[in-house]
Amino acid sequence: MIRRHTASPANGDQPNAAERRLAQAAPVGDLIDLRIGDAEQDDPARGPLWAADRQIRAGLLVDLLTRQQAPGGRRPRAVKVRGARITGTIDLEAAELTCPLLLVDCHIDEPINLNDATAPAIRLPGSHVPGLTADHLRVTGNLELDHGFTAGGEILLYGARIGGVLSFSGARLANPSRRVLYANSLTVEHSMFCNDGFRADGEIRLQSAYVGGVLDFDSAQLANPGGKVLYAQRLTIANELFCRNGFTATGEIQLSGARIGGGALFTDCTLSNPDGHALDLEAATATALTLLPRQPPDGLVDLTNAQVGAFCDDQATWPATLRLRGFAYQTLDNDHVGTRARLSWLARDQHGYTPQIYDQLAAAYRRAGREQAARQVAIAHQRRRRGVLNPAGKLANWLLYVTVGYGHRTWLAALWLTGLLALGTGVFDLAHAHHMITTETRGADFNALAYTLDVLVPIADLGQKTAWHPKGAAMYASWGFTAAGWVLFTAVAAGMTGVLKR
Repeated sequence: MIRRHTASPANGDQPNAAERRLAQAAPVGDLIDLRIGDAEQDDPARGPLWAADRQIRAGLLVDLLTRQQAPGGRRPRAVKVRGARITGTIDLEAAELTCPLLLVDCHIDEPINLNDATAPAIRLPGSHVPGLTADHLRVTGNLELDHGFTAGGEILLYGARIGGVLSFSGARLANPSRRVLYANSLTVEHSMFCNDGFRADGEIRLQSAYVGGVLDFDSAQLANPGGKVLYAQRLTIANELFCRNGFTATGEIQLSGARIGGGALFTDCTLSNPDGHALDLEAATATALTLLPRQPPDGLVDLTNAQVGAFCDDQATWPATLRLRGFAYQTLDNDHVGTRARLSWLARDQHGYTPQIYDQLAAAYRRAGREQAARQVAIAHQRRRRGVLNPAGKLANWLLYVTVGYGHRTWLAALWLTGLLALGTGVFDLAHAHHMITTETRGADFNALAYTLDVLVPIADLGQKTAWHPKGAAMYASWGFTAAGWVLFTAVAAGMTGVLKR
């Protein structure tokens, strides 16, 4: 159990000079600076080597932060210290801080306990702490653990509520292969900043957390090889999620079920988790999703059932494997990706053939007024569908594709008909003299074009086929054109039926 210190030392020791300065400065909110002016010597990591006159007992801080009056009868306005070594445990569990706390570039010997505490504001920029527990902490202003702040253990912010900004900008958190920040059910009324060189060696947990502004990871480096670097299922962000400008994640980013009111921007970043998910956005929603990393993600990108307004990506940085089943988007922002390339993007789906991903792409093209591209997608959809569902019917599948485009390019049938008519007219015109025999004494004169129509079109009857009988090679040609006609018109019927059903 952590014991709370008091301002009066139990052993009867008198306050040192630094502690007396702090007691005098608190009522007016002045900062006391205990640095010696040497950047190397003042590094908080060297705190255990600092002289005794730079030490402040944690009990004095607790007493000043929680009492209603400071020495002399005046109420503390703020506790502000720079360059001090804080000895003992800052135990403020369930305490109500009556004034803000600012510890700048300090070395804090033991983990800080802020469980169930309430405070106007807490700022620890540049300070070094071995750990911090602040479950259900309530801060009406900002919680700032930034700009050189370092922690050598886990930071606990489960269920904490920050009325202002939560800032880890430039901080370095290290708890390798373990949780480095546990902030499930955290509420931040404004924005949360983990940017400006922020580094975390371990897992960050923000499951079911709420951020009322932006969540900014710009230029951050997150590392937890083989594990999760960011575990944020059902995270809610009112505005944007920024993972840009050199952002690096070595491990899984888990954002399944996240709700992002603005855009989720992954640009100029590196995503790596070779043996698993590099980015998991299953069932997430966002106004926009931008996936423009520096190179293809090394690992799976899962967009299963995600829903976004605008989607922007680049063919050069597509992941090798994707999950796209149920992925819904209103628009494709990158018009430079051709339709064939986009179809190859669908083919990377790890689920294999899924009808919805083709329908979704075609619908996006139609909304953009790109009807030709939509038809191309619909044709590719039917070709893959029939190839998967009826692999034995390859010939029929191919015929439907080349003759009518599965009903999406029925004009192809007219081209085939025109070509066959021209070919047949030439063939039977040459065969007329020696290979065409009249069957009627007063039959119709031979007409090569009319004869071709008679044998080619199943429902045509121009009298030529009954009046003239082919022999030899002409007979085989006649059979061939009859078969071609049946195939062509059957394909037209099948294609049109499919369109009507759709």
